[in-house]
Amino acid sequence: MLAESGCSPTFPTPGRVVQRHHDFIRRVQASGAEIAVHGFEHVDLGVYKPEEASQQLVKASHVFAEHGIGVHGFRCPYLRCPSGLWESLPKDLFVYSSNRAIWWDVVSTSVISKAARSFGILGNFYQPASAAEMICTPWIRSQVVEIPVSLPDDLQIYDGLRLGAEGLTQIWTEILHRTYRRGELFVLQFHPELAWRCQQSFQAVLEEARHLKPSVWIARLRDIGQWWREKSDFQAAVNETPSGLHFIFTCSTRATILARGIPGLEQQPQWDGSYHRVQGLTLDVPAQPRPLVGIADDVPAHMISFLADQGYILDTGPTARECSIFLDAATLSRLPNQVQIVNMIEQSQAPLVRYWRWPDGARSAVSITGDLDALSLVDYLSRLIVK
Repeated sequence: MLAESGCSPTFPTPGRVVQRHHDFIRRVQASGAEIAVHGFEHVDLGVYKPEEASQQLVKASHVFAEHGIGVHGFRCPYLRCPSGLWESLPKDLFVYSSNRAIWWDVVSTSVISKAARSFGILGNFYQPASAAEMICTPWIRSQVVEIPVSLPDDLQIYDGLRLGAEGLTQIWTEILHRTYRRGELFVLQFHPELAWRCQQSFQAVLEEARHLKPSVWIARLRDIGQWWREKSDFQAAVNETPSGLHFIFTCSTRATILARGIPGLEQQPQWDGSYHRVQGLTLDVPAQPRPLVGIADDVPAHMISFLADQGYILDTGPTARECSIFLDAATLSRLPNQVQIVNMIEQSQAPLVRYWRWPDGARSAVSITGDLDALSLVDYLSRLIVK
């Protein structure tokens, strides 16, 4: 059904399940779906030492390779992993991980309070960050792209909040629209053993996504991880000329280059809002103000990394104060979270040239993923007896 709707999902699967059902798993992979590593046994890696958790993932990757299953990324069971895991993994074993959750406030507090006990149990597993404070896009740590999932998921909506199929569709469609407006990522998480009750919601979300313009990129987690790595290598050289500034973009053909507030942009295709999409790999602009994000010396390194991840072209040199947008520690102290920082930049009228987050002109991205923990009663019961 997902394939017919133009979506290839990602199924994190334990190595033990691949070992038992490798023919079936290969058929799922051949149909276009991605199989991701989900540990070897389905155990809570959050209580393991980093080296022990790493061994679980490495062992699973060997089973994947043995049976012809591609190894690209991993998700720990229950989205729980020990601090320091990424540093313990063999270099280049995984392109991405998907273990961080972000909660979207799309359910009223009155509904949540009525289901506080059952809903709280599920929430304690995930320990999500808030979309009110955190931008829902990937980031890179220890050379691995972290791809966050969005909550609430099907279990929280059905079993925790008891909102049924109609509530599932309404909530997931609302998250789609919020991530679209913000230009972010909606990784829709579900439980494959309960897919029958998600089918209507999948179709509604995917149909709505296909009608949005600019487009929504519908992709597997591996595609998103590979793109985020590709984008991290993009560069922009800014050279002074007698008539102003000359931009030279070094990027792949999939890059989305945007500009706003600059004379002559009318000749470039309108993208969305005040942005035009730059065609070609060069752009000439007036010298003042410099249409970049200037960074003061007192801005912390993690914030510089975050802004670069979002596609902003940064000026950290002596001309930083000449930029149309200038950030220093004092400014950031008034903007205490990622969402407020990005909103300040995007809602300003200042001229700006930047890379966008997603390829081929897409405004946002969607991925559907579900942990394929078990394919039989034996698989499920074996989780209770881990050797």
